[in-house]
Amino acid sequence: MNKQLELLIMLHDLDLLLMEINNDKKAGFEVKKHKEELLKAREKVIKELKPQQFKRYKKLKSRYPRAVVPVIDGVCYGCFVKLPTSFVVRINKNEEVSICPNCGRFIYWFED
Repeated sequence: MNKQLELLIMLHDLDLLLMEINNDKKAGFEVKKHKEELLKAREKVIKELKPQQFKRYKKLKSRYPRAVVPVIDGVCYGCFVKLPTSFVVRINKNEEVSICPNCGRFIYWFED
């Protein structure tokens, strides 16, 4: 899998975890400790990402709750539109950062 794609997925997962922590009304000391660790991990991932990738990610996050989504059976799970055949038949799908031509989200291919 492409390193930048892996970083985008990690960043997205970290943001989802941080959102869950922020929405938890009963956040205690342990949760706050983990929040600091997650924020440090997030900063590390951001430093490794290409600036244009992070800029696009931030823009997508402001528009959609999920900026990085899987493609399963040729369907983008962000907008639920079947992708063009030219996308679906590619051999090394996860070897490059791809964007859904319909919704513009980052996509990665989930294969069984």
